[in-house]
Amino acid sequence: MMGGSGGMLLAEIGAGYGWLKWIHVLGVVIYVGGLMALTRLIGHAVRFEAEQSRADAYRIFKRMHKFANWIGLGLMLVTGLVLLVWDPAGKHYMKQGYFHIKLTCILVLFACDFVFSRKLLRLEGEGPQPPATFFRVMHGIVGLALLGALAALFLIRG
Repeated sequence: MMGGSGGMLLAEIGAGYGWLKWIHVLGVVIYVGGLMALTRLIGHAVRFEAEQSRADAYRIFKRMHKFANWIGLGLMLVTGLVLLVWDPAGKHYMKQGYFHIKLTCILVLFACDFVFSRKLLRLEGEGPQPPATFFRVMHGIVGLALLGALAALFLIRG
């Protein structure tokens, strides 16, 4: 008796878990993709000669950053925490080495985003601009953190 309804319950739990993982990955793509694009674009914008062009670009980049951050970060964090706590498969993520590597890479992303956000909020397009190399370095660190998280998930976890 219990086998039929229990199987349906497990299928429903599995489907819900799959949807949450999908939303989590979508949040990661929005968050990291936005951060990757913005660090690259701002590296070019600081070299604009016209102050008005820089100011316009910075205003657009600030809006893009707010969109990418709040939506992507919210989706990623909320679904990530739910998946971590729910754990219907009993994987005990916090006991897995690869998961700690992934979390470390995510903390590096958060640190980059924090530093980048502080710099972006101060950009107005007037006066001396920060060096483009700062944004290139940020772009590289974000990319390496993403590659580290992916390597932990797909190469180390196996």
